[in-house]
Amino acid sequence: MLISKISRGSVMDQIYLPKKRKGLQVGCFVAIEEIKTQSIIIPYYYNVSYIEPIKEEIIKSIFEFLKDEENILVAGSFIEEGFSFEDLDLIIFGNSEGVKEFVKSNYGINVHLIEINSNDFHKGINTDPLFQMIGSKFIAKNRLILNMQNKIDFKLMDLALVKSELILTNYEISSGSEKYKLLRNAFAIKRFIENKQVSKEFIDKDIENYFYNGFIKDFQKNIIPLKDFQKKFKRFYEALFSQILDGIKKQEKIIKNNPRKS
Repeated sequence: MLISKISRGSVMDQIYLPKKRKGLQVGCFVAIEEIKTQSIIIPYYYNVSYIEPIKEEIIKSIFEFLKDEENILVAGSFIEEGFSFEDLDLIIFGNSEGVKEFVKSNYGINVHLIEINSNDFHKGINTDPLFQMIGSKFIAKNRLILNMQNKIDFKLMDLALVKSELILTNYEISSGSEKYKLLRNAFAIKRFIENKQVSKEFIDKDIENYFYNGFIKDFQKNIIPLKDFQKKFKRFYEALFSQILDGIKKQEKIIKNNPRKS
């Protein structure tokens, strides 16, 4: 088999073959067929300085599986250094059909999935602290430009904070990872309403400054008794809830005084 490239000619495009070849004599008829070349995927890294090669290969295979979708973001613990992750966080701008099964069957990894369109994602970046955390560090199929401008709706923050109450309600039956995510939710909200940068690194630092150095590892290992955690968390939660209520009152007052802007 010979492989040659189509060249542009003045009247007709043409294919050149070497004179020294086996077969394909002058005057014989040949069939020409295009060779399907695999697309080269070059992921876009945002605030990710290093990732293990095996993880990079998994990510590329997911991007290839979803090659027709507008964009895909990989975030969360999977893109942190090391292999201490339980699942893979995917944000897909398009159709996610089949990707959970693909990743599970090929790599044994569970997928936590958000299917969203580009407009809603960019709106979420401005209104949702957890979206901002995702946007602080990710690997994407295509380059993604983010313009973060906080638009705080304190009523929405009130609803978001309710989720973190489950830490205490389900403390004895939740895994350390589940409790950590709920705790991180509360600290992310606090950063967001105070107009501070929302990222995993900053949130983890806030958590350890509030509790103690090394707290997150102990918390994720599920070795901290409820009584040692409850009092301090309640103090944090109540103070944050009070901040949110004050914000709601101020926003309602602004709407009342400026009804046309509501």
